[in-house]
Amino acid sequence: NAVYAELDLPAVDPAKLDVTVTEGTRLTVAGERPTAEPGGAVWVRQERPSGRFSREFTLPVLVDADKVEARYEHGVLKLTLPKS
Repeated sequence: NAVYAELDLPAVDPAKLDVTVTEGTRLTVAGERPTAEPGGAVWVRQERPSGRFSREFTLPVLVDADKVEARYEHGVLKLTLPKS
């Protein structure tokens, strides 16, 4: 009855996430991850990118954009996209 999506988004403020569905089959998730500023330290290696990001997905079926549900728990964005 629905399409489900999960995105790992650690250290992202859920208030700065934008989830949109266009044309019934295009899911876009955009947001911003702040830059970590360790006081007095020098990065040797950093594996978590910072700054603005956007990901676009093509969904396998038409979904009802008005009924999309989103939950953000422990750095994971969980989306429920009911089929049209």
